[in-house]
Formats: sequence, C-alpha cells, structure tokens
Amino acid sequence: MEDQHSIAIVGGGIAGAAAAFFLTRKGARDIVILERDQTAGAHSTGRNAAILRTLISDPVLRAVARESAEFYRKPPEGFCTHPILDAVGLYLASREEDSHQLLSCLGNGRDKNAPWRAHPAPLYEQVPLLASGLTAVLYQPDEGVLDVHAILQSFLQGACREGAQLRTSCEAMRLCVRNAKVEGLDTSAGFLAADHVLLAGGGWAADLAMDAGYPLPLVPYRRHLLVTEPLWQVDRRWPVVWILGDEFYFRPESGGLLMCGCDSVPVSPDQGEITDPAEVERIAMKAAQWLPALADVRIARVWAGMRTSAPDQRFVIGPDPRLSGLYWAAGLGGHGITCAPLVGELAAQWVAERASTHPSASALVPDRLIG
Repeated sequence: MEDQHSIAIVGGGIAGAAAAFFLTRKGARDIVILERDQTAGAHSTGRNAAILRTLISDPVLRAVARESAEFYRKPPEGFCTHPILDAVGLYLASREEDSHQLLSCLGNGRDKNAPWRAHPAPLYEQVPLLASGLTAVLYQPDEGVLDVHAILQSFLQGACREGAQLRTSCEAMRLCVRNAKVEGLDTSAGFLAADHVLLAGGGWAADLAMDAGYPLPLVPYRRHLLVTEPLWQVDRRWPVVWILGDEFYFRPESGGLLMCGCDSVPVSPDQGEITDPAEVERIAMKAAQWLPALADVRIARVWAGMRTSAPDQRFVIGPDPRLSGLYWAAGLGGHGITCAPLVGELAAQWVAERASTHPSASALVPDRLIG
C-alpha cells in the first residue's frame, strides 16, 4: 500500500530530529521521520561525550556552534522541562609547543563572545590531579555537559506534537527517482511517496544516495570512549578538560571519569561501533600520562561511536544540485550535538523555503563536494 508524505527524513538521530522540529516551526506538517532501529538516536547521537564545546578551529563551524549554544542556554518556551546544559565550564589546554592549535580555536579576538587566553593556575586548582605541563589555556565558563537524551526527545516530541510522525524499526532501502526528481523511498514497510527526502542518517547518510547514483565523499571514523569506576578523588563539578596536541579529554561521569583519546580510524558504518582493545589501551596510556594518580583505575564501560566527515571537515547541509527534492544534513564530524540547533534550522530553511540567507549556509552546501 502506497504511503504519501511531503517530506521524508531518513534518520531519527539528532540531525533528523532537529530538522523535523524546525520544519514544523516553519509550518510543515506532512513529515515522516524514518528510523531503522527500535529507538531513535542509538548510534552517533547516543554514543557521544555529551560535551558542549564551541572552541572549534574552523571559523564557519565555530560560528554555527556559538549560535547553537545560545539555543541550549535559552531554549524556546516549552522545549524541555529542565535545563539541558550543565555549565561546569570547559578548558581547552596544551603544552606551549602546541599552543598554535589552541589559538586557532580562539577566532577573532574582537568578537565579544570569544574567550581569551587564561592563566593555567585556575585549571590546576580545580583539577589538582592533572599533571603539569599545560601552559596555554582557553576557558569557557558557560560551556560543559549537555543532556543529549533530553535534547533528542525534546526535538522529536516537539515535532510530533505539530504533526510529524516518527516511525521506528522502518529502514529506508532505496531512493526512488523519476525524471531527475525524488519520488519517494522504498522502505522495509513498503513504498513511501515523498516530494522531498532529507538524508540525516549519520554514518549511513551517503549510502542511499550512492546506490541511486548520487554519491558524496562522506567517511565515518570510529572513536572510543570509556568511563572509569567511581573515584573518590573526582569532584563531580570538575570542568571538562580537553588537551590539544596529545588529543585527550575527560570530564566527570557516573562518579568516575569519562575519557577519550580522540582516535579517528576510517571504518564502514557497520564496523563503527566495534571496540578495538588497542584503542582502549591508548586511552589508558594518555590517562596515565595526564592523570597519573589514576593510572591503575578500573574501567566500568567502553564503547565506540562514529564521527562522519566530508574531506574538508565541514558539515553538508542543503539541496543536492543533481537531484530535485534531495537534501542533506550530514557530515557533522563529532560536532552534531553541539551544533544541532542551527543544523536543524538550516536544513529546515532549505527544505521548506528552498533557500537560506544565513551567513554560514553557503559554506556548507553539498555543491562544493560534487566534481
């Protein structure tokens, strides 16, 4: 039996959910979100570190992150019943020889919202277990940890209250095209007719388009995280600490510490969540270097997730010029949670209004990746 919707969103993670939310705010109602798993957000969205970090070296992504952070600080009326940002603070730090990486994240010093280089002493006062050697420091007191589950559910519920439908356990199998225009999707539940298809499937986002003859060079990269056992030495109000050069970050979680060694190995999407013991050992080695007092702690939980990126590391948001009715919200490269509000807004502008005048929009469209 044929099913007709004006807009089909492939992927119920943070990008698809945010796009659906902002589409309904623009008056769109005939929207269906297709999620192949039983639960939305089970992959990259649910396997990230939940950190709000706007200190990004790319100026376009930094601007997107800063605008999105304002959404989290002051969400729309009724978006969520409790605060979605725990502003414990975020330190970006490095040795002196790596300070150029740090300062590339600073942006234009004339920007009133830009952080300034700070003295390392307050960092060491707050996190006394941290090894010496960090001399270059940036500090954002109003950043920290996001409630990812609450954010995702708020986007989804907000969209569904306005008429969007979320269909779980429904996989998009094939993009259907007629006369150089999208006509819908073959799904595991049958054919779904749609005038517009938004690809927001994370590590799998490019598969449907590639199979239909419209490839984009998006590559998933695997990254590992772990959480230690509860530790009496850890103050749950410690800030997020992100060390550049060595690429290691940590923050309090479940009474212990969440840690990441920032590995980045290209994988197929179906291999992206398989843990590699060698990468877990690298995290432990970096932890022993920067938190030597915790060198022998036990690991409570380990997992891997995907960060999907374009070759230039920028997001891919907007219409595909090769196929009328095909849109992208993909390649978020590990910044998806931080940047979801503006990612969703930009995707909604392109789908609902066929244009975007936002200053960051032109730098993120798929055209740049099509030879």
